[in-house]
Amino acid sequence: MGLFSKLFKKKDATVSIATDNMSFKSPECQSLWDLKIYMDDILSQNRYIAKSEYRAKLLDGKKTVEYFGVLQSSRLLDAFCKNNDLALSAVEATLSRYINFETLIDEHNESFMRRAMSEEKYYLDNILHEVDPQIKLDEDQRRVILTDEDYCLVIAGAGAGKTTTVAAKVKYLVEKKGIEPSQILVVSFTNKAVQEAIYGLQTIQSYHQPL
Repeated sequence: MGLFSKLFKKKDATVSIATDNMSFKSPECQSLWDLKIYMDDILSQNRYIAKSEYRAKLLDGKKTVEYFGVLQSSRLLDAFCKNNDLALSAVEATLSRYINFETLIDEHNESFMRRAMSEEKYYLDNILHEVDPQIKLDEDQRRVILTDEDYCLVIAGAGAGKTTTVAAKVKYLVEKKGIEPSQILVVSFTNKAVQEAIYGLQTIQSYHQPL
């Protein structure tokens, strides 16, 4: 890399740091900027984003977005931005991102899921190998295991592999997410399913007690 490239890179880094810590006299501007930084940050993370992580933050920012929405619909937003040294395009982009945030999160999670399915393929191929070498998880089962949503309802017919999926999910939570086995409760309508799940958990080295 040449000297000029290094200088430009240093300048860009400085601008980025200054931008992330911008402060405004207008509380509405500050609130919108903080919301922008929050949305940028959460969408940049390489993990599954659950709804509970961002819904409270979006609710907190609702009044701010409505404030700017009124300015926008009244055709006063451009003048407001000029008076407060804001880029109109950045404000409009932030408002649009807020309105479409749940869709953006869905797209983010789907993108994460595709990457995780590839990166964790070997692990998922062998997650229950010690229980039964013949077990092969299909794509739907793998998605259930990798999904980190607050609530996940799995509907499937008899013999479709629900118990297998639950056992693999618990094993994944313990081995990959660092969840303590004592914090996981597994409930089933049949003793056979419970025993299968427990047998699967016993393959985890750190697990010593039944549920």
